[in-house]
Amino acid sequence: MSEKTEAQVQALPKQPTAPRTVHHAPLHIPLERRLQTLAVLFHTIALPYCIGLFFLMLAFPPCWPLLIMYVIYAYGFDHSSSNGEISRRRSPLFRRLPLFRLYCDYFPITIHREVPLEPTFPGRLREPSGVVERWIAKIFGVQDAVVDPKEPDSKANLSGTGNGTTKKVGPRYVFGYHPHGIVSLGAFGAIGTEGAGWEKLFPGIPVSLLTLETNFQLPFYREYLLSLGIASVSRRSCTNLLKHNQSICIVIGGAQESLLAEPGTLDLVLLKRRGFVKLAMSAPRVSDQPTCLVPILSFGENDVYDQVRGDQTSRLYKIQTFVKKTAGFTLPLMYARGIFNYDFGLMPYRRQMTLVVGNPIAVPYVAQPTEAEIEVYHKKYVDELNRLWDTYKDDYFVDYKGKEAKNSELRFVE
Repeated sequence: MSEKTEAQVQALPKQPTAPRTVHHAPLHIPLERRLQTLAVLFHTIALPYCIGLFFLMLAFPPCWPLLIMYVIYAYGFDHSSSNGEISRRRSPLFRRLPLFRLYCDYFPITIHREVPLEPTFPGRLREPSGVVERWIAKIFGVQDAVVDPKEPDSKANLSGTGNGTTKKVGPRYVFGYHPHGIVSLGAFGAIGTEGAGWEKLFPGIPVSLLTLETNFQLPFYREYLLSLGIASVSRRSCTNLLKHNQSICIVIGGAQESLLAEPGTLDLVLLKRRGFVKLAMSAPRVSDQPTCLVPILSFGENDVYDQVRGDQTSRLYKIQTFVKKTAGFTLPLMYARGIFNYDFGLMPYRRQMTLVVGNPIAVPYVAQPTEAEIEVYHKKYVDELNRLWDTYKDDYFVDYKGKEAKNSELRFVE
């Protein structure tokens, strides 16, 4: 029998392909895991829910007086996201709700501390006090000590607490979080909340996770972020927070790095990011204590979502880059699992995330640092990140695409 030509083969009727099997979540799953999924869903839909609630109230005229007062206050008077006074809005009890412990247990998210960090405010932990605090703590099971939401201002830090007791002030910290991932879920859980026990590992160091200023233009959603102590990543906000002896955490790679996020990879945008070093060096000092750079390497941040990626010549990449330049954020085409299935959806995968907090790098105060001075401490920071990778990759790096840690690498691509 003669062989069929290519044209004859193409003319043959195509065999139907088997439909893709969808793996649904079984019905008999422990309640704890159901609650963990619900907690992650709560955070995932918080933004559209808050905006939707605002417009729903807008549709009912009886709600208009409340909305008018809210808009005047939120957008006319409340500048907590950028004026450095985030401590007035941060709610320690809200950060400690079991909701966020369930959120962290979903993946799970854990923190590995290499060395203890010197507290900025020693001895600030206290038990819940007052009728309301004790009642909320009892209802929600918040039994641990909480941080006083009223941070001393910079003058009080130096002169005392107002009751004759001198308040010692320790270093301030600029934490750098790597990698960005798709939406920095690990940074939110471990640093934006107390779900992973940050305060127990680093007591006396109030730290604000930073995000885009545009998030604080969204009604109701801004209150959600502010109650967690999350602030704007603008230069003005960073400077004001450090003036108030607040430590900050910057997801340094930003939107550009989110386009590189993919399971089994660790590609960082860091070589051209030097502003955080300049910020730490030039931030006004309110005490004789230094400002320290501290890198955080998150193993697993890139693994919780898959992404449809295009190369730099593709139309998709050009559109994403255009959106980033014009709007300040980008739109990664990510996918993972659903609420009731394991094959598709916008819920993240249940994959371990381990945040390794490195050694502090003290930087001197230089009002106008030169490029050469910035380069010195930028190099130390990069070297510390490389050390964290080399030390912990065999313990915490998991490539879900089949490679081994020894065949993978930490890459600085920009």
